[in-house]
Amino acid sequence: MQNECQVLRKSIRTAKENRRYRLHQKIGKVGVRYNSNLKTIYVPFDDDLQNKDILELQKNFNYQIQLEI
Repeated sequence: MQNECQVLRKSIRTAKENRRYRLHQKIGKVGVRYNSNLKTIYVPFDDDLQNKDILELQKNFNYQIQLEI
């Protein structure tokens, strides 16, 4: 049986959550904006969309890509 403190404490992040966090860091360093709450990545319209990190977020984590002018 868990006491009240153990129930309120957040569990350790899973490997999938860690990967998503790392991908956010990597695309942020490239200069791409994103909103993790909306699961949206904002990419300049002239970008070729071949960034493997962006494509992984789209494929594995259901992120949407929004082109910006």
